[in-house]
Formats: sequence, C-alpha cells, structure tokens
Amino acid sequence: MKILSRYLSFLFIKNFSLAALALGSLFYFQAVLAKVLEGDFPVSQILVYYSLQIPAIIVQMSGPSILMGTVLTLSSLSRTNELIACFSIGVGMRQIVLILMSLVFMVSCLLLVFQDRIIPPLHKKSTGYLWRVMKNKPDFYLDFRQDKIWYRSKNLIYNLKSFDVQNKLIKGMAVYTFDEDFNLIQFVEANRAKFTDEGWTLNDGAVTVFGEDDKFPLTKKFKEKKLKIGEKPKDFLEIEREVEGLRLKELHGFIERSRFAGADTKSFEVQFHSRIALSFIPIVMAFLAIPFSVRTNREGGMAIDLGICALLTIVYWGFYTVSLSLGKNGAFPPVLAAWMPSVIFAIVAFASMYLKRR
Repeated sequence: MKILSRYLSFLFIKNFSLAALALGSLFYFQAVLAKVLEGDFPVSQILVYYSLQIPAIIVQMSGPSILMGTVLTLSSLSRTNELIACFSIGVGMRQIVLILMSLVFMVSCLLLVFQDRIIPPLHKKSTGYLWRVMKNKPDFYLDFRQDKIWYRSKNLIYNLKSFDVQNKLIKGMAVYTFDEDFNLIQFVEANRAKFTDEGWTLNDGAVTVFGEDDKFPLTKKFKEKKLKIGEKPKDFLEIEREVEGLRLKELHGFIERSRFAGADTKSFEVQFHSRIALSFIPIVMAFLAIPFSVRTNREGGMAIDLGICALLTIVYWGFYTVSLSLGKNGAFPPVLAAWMPSVIFAIVAFASMYLKRR
C-alpha cells in the first residue's frame, strides 16, 4: 500500500504541477501581452509588475490545475488498466480517492497560507511599483495604520477613518497641507465629508493654519465648509483595491472599524470570505473531477479529458464571479456569496459519484 500511495502521489503531483505551470504561464503571458499591446509602459516594467503577482496567479489557477491533475491522473490509470490492477489486489476506489484528497487538502492549506502571508505584502509592492515607477508618481502613498487610512497625493496627506464608496462619504477625515519644503501650513479635520456635484462638503470640524511668522497656529471651528482639493471619489477607489494588501486578521479589523463608523462594508466582507473560499475550491474541483475521470477507452481520450476540464472551469468560474458580484451588490449575504458556488458544485460532485457507483 505504501508503494501504491507513493506512486499515486507522484503521478498526481506531476500532473498537477504540469497543469499549474501550463495554466499559470498562459495567464501570465496573456496578461503581459495585453499590457504590452496597450503600449503605456516599457516591457521590462510590465514583466516586473506581473512577476510580483505570480503567487496570486498560482492561487487563481490552483482550482483548474487540481481539476486537470485529478482528471489526468485517474483517467490515465483507467486507460492503462491500472485501476483494475488496484481493484484486484483489494485497493478500492475509496482508498485511491482518499490518497488524492489528502494531497489536495494539503494544497488548500498551503493556498490559505499564500493568501494570508505571501500575497498581501507582494500586492503592496506591486501597487507601489505601479504608481511610483510605472506611472511616475513618487508622491503616491497609501497604507492602513491602526484605525486610520493614510493616503498621500502631491503636497496633501489624507487621514481617513472610513470611506464609503457607494455613498461617496468619508467619516473622520483629516487633510494635511505642506509647502514645497514639506513644512505643514494647514490642517483640516472634520467628522464627515460628502462629495456632491459642487465638490467636497465638510461638516463639524476645524481648520488650523500654521504661519511662518506666527508662533502659535490659528484654529477656527466650522459647522460646514467647502473643501477645494483635486481628489474625487474615483481617486480614493484605490483604497478599495489596496485592501487586498491586508492580511485576513487586518482585513477583519478594518471591516469591523468601517462597520462601526457606519460605512458600507459588503464589498470588503465578500473579499474576506472569498479569500478563504478560494483556498478550498481545489477540494471541490477534485471531487467534481472524479466521476468524469473513470471512463472506458471507448468514451474518448486526452482531448475529451481536457475538454471536460475546460467546460467545468468555465461554468464554475462564471457562477463564482456572478455570485461574488451579487454579494457586493447586497443581493446575497457575503458568506453565502463566497461559499454558495462551492456548496452547489460539491453537491453536484457527490450526486455524480453516487450515480456513478450505481
């Protein structure tokens, strides 16, 4: 049994690795080629930028790679009559599946570590490289510290407690204005900032002016004030994308603070749950592959196997994308939006295996 376990493990890991390499390379070069054709950035910068995203690509391609690896492994055993040989020595399909699923479970755990430990810091590096090197904006800065969001643009630094993208509303806003020598010349803070057609309107705050000759800064409170700045809500959308640079614990804390501040957190909650769900999609994909893998030689060869993998991947990811979109729009609860595709396809997989046994 140990020899058989090692053989099956080697065969599965080989097929999974080849599938991951093929799919990952295809995704990588397709993304690079699309950026090169746009002609906005040098090829060398595009290669560096997407190289920082390789771990994220691996995670995205893990589900289809597991699906393909499982199909290729079991179908090859079926074609060469090795499955029959296993059955003849008392090793049933359940034991073979258990060996494969143990490997898939370890892959899922590794993906969860990738999602929490490796991808977030690399996302921050890729974002910084995009803005400071590729877009040539060295003054760009965005980070999450304690209970605040720091955003820098030119001579302004914004400190935000929470940002509601849907309602174009900021709660707990502070704006620091600096001169060319980076000396603080003005500080504006407000409990609430709302964007309208006329610009930003601040409520319940104060303005502090730091003069060159004045020993003490001058502060004046206000109930309502118009703030003339170049940034619009679309400029702060980078905050929503930068959430991908937070670890799961940090993202959970950010969601709780934003919810306490009254901001709409559905999009962030969906992202939190989808990270965990994405790590365990390979398990569903593996179960989904089993009933389609054990076929007779008359039912087709390698082309049929790859076709089945492609079809299942397209259907699954289409459903998964729609489900996440419905969760972000509020049609589904975030947990349901992230896990519903996996649950449905798991039911389909187990139903298919039950019918196959009959």
